[in-house]
Amino acid sequence: MPIHEQASFGEEVRTGLDNAALPAYAPMLSAFHRACGPALQAIVADLPVEPGMRMLDMACGDGVYSVWLAERVGKTGHVVGVDIAPAYLELARKNASSSGVSERISFQTGDIGGLPFADDEFDLAWCAHSLYSLPDPLAALRELRRVVRPGGVVGILENDTLHHMLLPWPADLELAVRQAQLDALRETAHSIGKFYIGRNLCGAFKTAELRACHVRTHTIDHRAPLSADEQVYLEGYLRDLGERARRHLDQAASTAFDMLLEPGSELYMLDQPDFFASHLEIVAWARK
Repeated sequence: MPIHEQASFGEEVRTGLDNAALPAYAPMLSAFHRACGPALQAIVADLPVEPGMRMLDMACGDGVYSVWLAERVGKTGHVVGVDIAPAYLELARKNASSSGVSERISFQTGDIGGLPFADDEFDLAWCAHSLYSLPDPLAALRELRRVVRPGGVVGILENDTLHHMLLPWPADLELAVRQAQLDALRETAHSIGKFYIGRNLCGAFKTAELRACHVRTHTIDHRAPLSADEQVYLEGYLRDLGERARRHLDQAASTAFDMLLEPGSELYMLDQPDFFASHLEIVAWARK
């Protein structure tokens, strides 16, 4: 399946992506799932899941969470993975087929604007790293609430755009880049608030009429020597950051950015033998 390289990061699927194409971020996301698999599985293990549950994995992408959730619901449970991108569903089916729990998983096309399910159909609805990219995150939460039963759970995994990654760079450069990132988001988004929904998931749940919010943060560390998957993931993160921020930087900050964060530079931070970085994951769940 071809990789679509042209549209903005995280927005391809809703801007005319060909049905046979994966979005440009697909290799980065798959590398992230492999590199951080144990930590992400630990996050899933914290969810209030019981054997026999029927679960929804909304915006399932490559299906990795569908598999991990299916492992938790046991032989009597079932997971439905939903995505708007046909190519991603094809990849998810392929990944699930070799998982050993494929009989507990089904996949289908669906849009968060109107999920093809009845009210109160699931015990738990899960959405990982996709809420901020949806047109209206609060409307998405309300739709997830609709399809879970009374007392059922909506669970969200997100990060915070400005505080996602702690990198070993000078503080003044970091502040300049983050301000540039904010300026770029103001230019391209109708509402930039959705890019920071991870910092107030409990507040978003309350607005969506979900109760008893539980929230927890998880820090995932990356240190040299990086694995191949960590390299792909971090390079993708830095590339997207540069594409968003660079034209809003002054000359001095842009030069410093390129020296530290551009592959090929002698000072490229990912190549440094003492490289260390951490990124923050935020998981929250609440009940209908």
